[in-house]
Amino acid sequence: MILELIAHIVIPLVAGILVIVLVAAAERDPISWANCNDIGIDLAILSIGANGGIFVNPTLVQHWGAAAPVYGILVVLGDLIFAAILVYRKRWRDPAQVSWETGMTDLFLGALSVVITSEMFYRGLVGGHNA
Repeated sequence: MILELIAHIVIPLVAGILVIVLVAAAERDPISWANCNDIGIDLAILSIGANGGIFVNPTLVQHWGAAAPVYGILVVLGDLIFAAILVYRKRWRDPAQVSWETGMTDLFLGALSVVITSEMFYRGLVGGHNA
């Protein structure tokens, strides 16, 4: 179970963090609260990609049976909603006027998509509700 969580969540999350570090290192300006929206969007996209494991992991497919693809699609749609909210928030803001509250909200929305994806893997691998 731990190996599957590492493969489907930890490795993509570490890769996402490395991309964020590389982007921050390449920018002329220092990282600020305005960058939190891009980080949140990256986390949401990362979560969408990690959901592919729901469709191919034999433990999850065995646990949920025929409902596994439905759960996978529902989680992807949830993650897409968070990504859409973040893109919408970015569209209507002035990057020079981003407060720490706005930045933290963007980070929270991105992290929430990672938490939802991780929770699906955890419930499918450890137990919980059978379909």
